[in-house]
Order: sequence, then structure tokens, then C-alpha cells
Amino acid sequence: MQRKTLQVGGQTLSYLDNERAGPTLICLHGHFGCAAMFSFMQHVHDGRLLLLDQRGHGLSEHFPTYRTDDYVDDLAALIAHEQISDPALLGHSLGGINAYTFAARYGNVSRLIIEDIGTEVDCSNEWVLKLPREFATVLDVEQALAAIGMDFEPYFTESLRYDGLKWRYLFDYDGMVVSQRQMNGDHWPQWDAITCPILLLHGTKSWASNTANILAMKERNPNTSLLIYEGAGHTLHDECRERFCADVKNFIGN
Repeated sequence: MQRKTLQVGGQTLSYLDNERAGPTLICLHGHFGCAAMFSFMQHVHDGRLLLLDQRGHGLSEHFPTYRTDDYVDDLAALIAHEQISDPALLGHSLGGINAYTFAARYGNVSRLIIEDIGTEVDCSNEWVLKLPREFATVLDVEQALAAIGMDFEPYFTESLRYDGLKWRYLFDYDGMVVSQRQMNGDHWPQWDAITCPILLLHGTKSWASNTANILAMKERNPNTSLLIYEGAGHTLHDECRERFCADVKNFIGN
């Protein structure tokens, strides 16, 4: 995949593009993630694939604001920059809210895949401020996360970079706290406004969404197909990779 950049408000967004012909799928990661976490989708989607490092993540710059509207405007800028019409969107967690908010606002989305996030959100990223800003080894990262009760999820590895002296995270520590605060709340108006086909995926042991809210999303928007992953957590694309790929491939039709 080719690494590309885009200027938004005088700052840089970074993204990956497989530059294939065919229908476009854009993937949006969650908090603390990066574009590379969805690189496996090259083997799932036969058309064009765009993977965005959302603001404050990956190789994109750290921005002064992290409102949902900001993320949605970034996505709109990417779509306009690449002159894409009617892409499919896949979003995990933060990326899921940004994806369905974009679909509600603009309508020019062919299909929408939402991975384990609801319309009623109340979480905190305050824990990230307890992490050091640099690490001597990757083992130190794992131990630091364990010390504050966090699992060393794959996306925590994917967002690490070594500068020749220390390991550091690419994401904006302070920005992640602000971003989660902005993301919390009631998103029902956006969900109710979506008119394209939706695939909603939910893990029954997720810490980020609850089954009652997910079931209500299925009932309130008739365009929704719901698949429940019994016993799975929040990162279905890692925990249940084979099934996740098959479900997404079946939904997008290639």
C-alpha cells in the first residue's frame, strides 16, 4: 500500500491507499489505533482500500481539537481529495461513531460496517495519562499497561515506533482523553438518520458497548443487519479475524 498525505486546516493527515480499481472501502480505527491495524483488509476487499490515520493517531499530526465533527470533516476531506463517490465505510469504536455520523450527515455511503460501538457511550481514556511517554523496550510497554490494569492489545503494538533510542506511542496522549470525552453521550439522532445498508457487529464481552443498546440499534434502524460474536470482546477483527473477514466480505459482496 502507498503512504499518502492530505492537508486539513494547515495540518497533515496520513493514510494508506492500495490504488486498486473498483469500489472503495474506507476503514477507520478506534482510539489508540492507526491505519495499519486494518491492512489485512487488502485480502478481504477486492477493490480500492483507503486506511486513514485519524487525527492524533498514527502518522497524522496531533490536532488542537478532537470533536466528532472534526473527524467527520477529515473523512469528508479525504473523500473529496481522492474524488470518491459512494464509498463503503468500516469503523471500529471511535471510527464506528465517525463512520455512522458521516453516513447520517452526507448520505453518500454505499454500505456501513460498524464494529462494536453503540449509540450510548460513556467511557474514559484518563488511564493513558498514567503511561510513560517513552519506553526502553517493548516489554516495558507491556508491563506499564499491566500496571494500570490494561491488556496489551495488538493495536497498542501497532501504534508504537522506535526512534533509535526509545519506543514511543504515536497517538496524542492528551488528545485521546479529550476525544473520548467528546465522543461520550447519545448518538441516536445520527443512527436514526442513516439510510444505507448497515452491518453491526458486537462482542458480548465488550467493555465499550452493551448488548441492550446494540439490540435497540437493530430495532430502530430497519437497514441494520446484526451479527453477535458470543464470548468476544471489543476488537473483533483481532479476536475473531477469520469470522470477521468472512462476515465483512459477505456483506460488501466481493
